[in-house]
Amino acid sequence: MQNWARVAHGLVSEINESIYKMELPSVTLVSDIRVKRKSLSVIRPEKNEIAFDNIIYLHTEALSGILVYYDSISGRLTFNSEEWRFEIDCNAAGVPFAVCTSELTLEQMGDVTYPNPAFTQLCLLPRSTNQILEDEPLMSFQATQFRCGGFAVGTVVNHGLMDGFALQEFAKNLTHVARKGNEAFIPVTIRTCLKARFPLQIKYQHEELVKPSQLGADSSPFMQRNMNLLHNKVVLHNQSEKHVFKPFTLSGKTLGLLKLKAKEVGVSHCSSFIVAVAHLWLARTATMANINANDITRVHYVVDMRSRMRPPLPREYAGNATKAAYAKATAKELLDQPFSATVKMLGEAGNRLSDEYLRSAIDWLELHAGVMRMDNGFVVTSWSRMEYGDLEFGGGVNSIYAGPVVSGRVDVVVFFEMWTPIQLLGLICRIFFSLSS
Repeated sequence: MQNWARVAHGLVSEINESIYKMELPSVTLVSDIRVKRKSLSVIRPEKNEIAFDNIIYLHTEALSGILVYYDSISGRLTFNSEEWRFEIDCNAAGVPFAVCTSELTLEQMGDVTYPNPAFTQLCLLPRSTNQILEDEPLMSFQATQFRCGGFAVGTVVNHGLMDGFALQEFAKNLTHVARKGNEAFIPVTIRTCLKARFPLQIKYQHEELVKPSQLGADSSPFMQRNMNLLHNKVVLHNQSEKHVFKPFTLSGKTLGLLKLKAKEVGVSHCSSFIVAVAHLWLARTATMANINANDITRVHYVVDMRSRMRPPLPREYAGNATKAAYAKATAKELLDQPFSATVKMLGEAGNRLSDEYLRSAIDWLELHAGVMRMDNGFVVTSWSRMEYGDLEFGGGVNSIYAGPVVSGRVDVVVFFEMWTPIQLLGLICRIFFSLSS
């Protein structure tokens, strides 16, 4: 924690900002997915064969060119009060790109692979918590050069615009343009494939979702922020002083033992991710101070819908195509039942997400404009299969770290895969989340 405070002070000393845009006619796209902020940081090596200014030139030129295919990125989010939904106005307002300098070296930054909330200073974020929604960019970039010659490129994207996979593919396309002068693929930006059906066909209860009228004053920060957005308010999350931010590591050996434990009673196959979520759900529930035996605990884990839809969405789909699988149990049930039963519950939650279930959920959201049910719950998302570390902007420059900047939210857990010399032992997973102090 002391290192974070030291790094946070004076991390960025100078900022120059430009706006990159495509002059396109204003059109409106419908965004059917709830909105939240998500950020990515890429750290570059100290020693490279190409100057920082040249990297910036390659990056900005590539960005200007690729916006031809990603026209919605340079637009702005608006709220249609008549239909009670968010929309993306493709008004060519532009994508901000800031170039910064820092008096620190990468050595002074410490272990850049370790999650650090201070790294948000390496990303171009909204300057004011009172900012009007229509003025907030959907994507922004910040390149920061350190005194030693190393640098970082931070990206911020509105989660209603893209999910993690779409952002990964966008980054691949952007760097391909920077290296070779042409795009790697043409993205699919039409979002009608995930629009609600008319007439609506809600065939499931969707206990994982909650109507706005059912939200109380004690709702989780996750739900409150979503409802603030529904009321056209931009509120940035601040980490509570009652929590500390800490990573935990699950080794391949530990995950192997959890799998064996899961297979003791009726589970023939389970992934490392599912057993890790089950282990986390149990540990979190056992340590919650204000929960009673009969209180319901909940867990959501994020699933990519692309391959589950019929017909499947193309890999090039450049939108948010995520849905959270959902499981619940009382605290007593969860802590008393065999570990294999918890793993089975989580597996069934994922199997439930068929094309019909997903489209029913989209129709439910169209009717009720709700959010995820999060009381006594949390969300798990995984970056273990993301390929940001393979990006190259040209000139032989590769990253020494690539991944999200973790905010330390109390109800969101992020899984990472650590590639280390002992990776042959199996998946090595870092879990980043906040704990009560």
